[in-house]
Formats: sequence, C-alpha cells, structure tokens
Amino acid sequence: MDNNELNLNELEEVSGGKIHFEPEKDKPGWIQHKVTATDTLIRIANHYGIKDWHKIREWNPHINKGTNMIRTGEYLWIKK
Repeated sequence: MDNNELNLNELEEVSGGKIHFEPEKDKPGWIQHKVTATDTLIRIANHYGIKDWHKIREWNPHINKGTNMIRTGEYLWIKK
C-alpha cells in the first residue's frame, strides 16, 4: 500500500464512524439504502420523502458534517 493511501480502518477513523459496505441486520422502522454513484444526501432525502436531508446525516453519524461525503456502495440507515 502506498503511503498516500488510506486503508478502510483509517477511513472510518477520519470520517468519524463506521462505514458499512455490507447490509447490516435489519432494525424495525428503518430501511438500508445502498449509495449509488449519482446519490447525494438531498437526492436520497427526496427519494424517501424526507423534508430535511440533515436527518440522514443525523441518523448516520459516520457522515462527516463538514463534507457530507458519502461513498458509492455504502449503506445508510433511513427512518421509515
């Protein structure tokens, strides 16, 4: 691995929490959304009828509040 590359564990530390690239055990009242290349927090919120996209960030504390960066292939929790 190149010195300029981050491994997944370091990426999780930088982002402030655990990033899930595999679906987790279901939680009643929640949906898991798999992020696609064209997704943004606003698009995801609109898709699920969520008026405030900040809620998605609140429900997924690993999302960096400064960048709002989400990664293709990761799963986000969405409240039903």
